[in-house]
Amino acid sequence: MFVRPLIAAGVAIAMAGSIATAAPMTRNEALAQAKQGRTAQQIVRMAFPGSTLTQLPKQTVRILVTDQAKQVVMQGKTVLRLVDEGRRGKGRAVPVGHRILVKRYGKTGFAVTDLDRPRSKSLKFKGPVRLDSGRAETGIRMSDPLELRYRGSLRVVTSSGRTMAVINQTSTENYIKGVLPGEMPPEWAATGNEALVAGAVAARSRALLLKSTVTGKFNATADEPLYLGIDGERPETNAAIDGSRGWALVMGGRPMEAEFPVVPGDVVTFQPEAGKPSQVAFAKNTVVPGSRPGVGGIAVQTAMSFVGTPYRWGGAKPGGFDCSGLVYYVYGELGMRLPRVADDQARVGAYVPFAQLKPGDTVFFADSSGYIGHMGLYIGDGQMVHAPQTGDVVKVTDIASGSYFERFAGGRRYSP
Repeated sequence: MFVRPLIAAGVAIAMAGSIATAAPMTRNEALAQAKQGRTAQQIVRMAFPGSTLTQLPKQTVRILVTDQAKQVVMQGKTVLRLVDEGRRGKGRAVPVGHRILVKRYGKTGFAVTDLDRPRSKSLKFKGPVRLDSGRAETGIRMSDPLELRYRGSLRVVTSSGRTMAVINQTSTENYIKGVLPGEMPPEWAATGNEALVAGAVAARSRALLLKSTVTGKFNATADEPLYLGIDGERPETNAAIDGSRGWALVMGGRPMEAEFPVVPGDVVTFQPEAGKPSQVAFAKNTVVPGSRPGVGGIAVQTAMSFVGTPYRWGGAKPGGFDCSGLVYYVYGELGMRLPRVADDQARVGAYVPFAQLKPGDTVFFADSSGYIGHMGLYIGDGQMVHAPQTGDVVKVTDIASGSYFERFAGGRRYSP
């Protein structure tokens, strides 16, 4: 992958002889170089003249993933370890799937409750409260106030008033796995994988440069760059990160703040393989919290009011949406509580085959592996309103024929 025989571990490659470019190399220019046969090393040499490529040890990074939460609910698919950092001890085990509820108690303490242990009483923690997943690939799911999964541990600390902040403590390698897909489209692996590897090196360099904020509680926020934890990861970008493990750009004796910027028109069209039409049907029918009859049509009207809004990877607000963020926001405005990401939204509500779709139903699209990579809101007449991809806007698209029809993986109905 990245570490080739001519690059021995621990040996730096000087870039000082590179020719400086008039402007930073954009990510599309990096892709063009990869398609021309340039290696990741050659791409970063061209993009960041004067830097040195070397291996650096991974560090622990602390990312603020949410703030001012009134309560926090977390669980795992493996046994987790619950720790009261205000008291000495190794902590206690949390059984698989048990939901841990954390609320504020008194002026500085926390009340911690196992919601899945019968007649469980709240425990009083001095705090901060930490839930640790170790090296488990499934990490920890935070279902409230966000619906996202994170590797490593989640640390709950006091915030303003009687609210809480949640900090994800994980390695720099895990952190950039949740960041890189928003910077380098994973689909590029098919024709320009070396660009993904170069992007991984740049992202790692920035992550290693992170310094503590004034509060000293975290190194980064989930907003900039956008970080969605495990739910933001993709196999292609993970492979690029694992294949370049530890390699970073250094300048002036410290990691370099390197990036491949995005410019207007910086869009790559990608056509995945045909999907698996029955996948969404496998999920059980569930009732979405807050659902009520007759909401589908209102959801369509609300979504259509955002036509023309820019796409933003991870966006779930009127300033910018990704595909699941649009549906999450629209139904949230109607009092319904959906999971945040498409893969989870495909598992709630009731299954609807293509022939029975009604306005307000959600429609899902998968690649040949079964991965649900896109979704939209059905508006009738074989069309959906959706947020397509980076560089595009919320718009109406036909799904009764063509590539979307071929990749259709099923529909779900949230309003009975």
